[in-house]
Amino acid sequence: MPRKKREESPTGVYHWIVRGMNRRKLFHGKQDHKQFLDYLREHKTQYEILMFHYCMMSNHVHALVKSPTLKNLSRFSHYVQRRYAYYYCKEYKHTGSVFQRGYRSFSIDKDDYLLECGRYIERNPVRAGIVDRPEDFLHTSYRYYTLREKNDLLTSSPAYLGLSLHQEQREHLYAEYVCQNRTQEEMMGKGLLRD
Repeated sequence: MPRKKREESPTGVYHWIVRGMNRRKLFHGKQDHKQFLDYLREHKTQYEILMFHYCMMSNHVHALVKSPTLKNLSRFSHYVQRRYAYYYCKEYKHTGSVFQRGYRSFSIDKDDYLLECGRYIERNPVRAGIVDRPEDFLHTSYRYYTLREKNDLLTSSPAYLGLSLHQEQREHLYAEYVCQNRTQEEMMGKGLLRD
């Protein structure tokens, strides 16, 4: 069955996802996270990618990115995954595929989806039950937005910047938005609804 053609976003913004093959771990320790971030940093510059949000779970990565073209996003993805797969195979004496498929991308075509997708990405560790609060998970962009943690990988999301003219108020509003409980999410967490 042929693969569905990728949809080009009219805004150039995408929810980008890569997964470990058969849901296997991509990251086993700090060095793995650092290596992947280094490849993101290097290739985002090369392909003019802006990264607004990210979350690196043990077996998959979510990011909210802006790309000038779909071709740039494909090349960015290809080189990040290829370089990390080479590193991973060498480091762990692994043979075979490291990543499942190439990458997945979902077009973000409305401004209100931009903030919601950032929330979704940064709540991943909370939804998975790894941490109780988003700020307790280190491999995410949440601390950049709420605790002023320096991160040269990130460009502030326009949706985040639009929350307020004042930095402290923006941080507070964003933290409140991300941490709010929603009935639907609670029901999914209890297995009463499908994700």
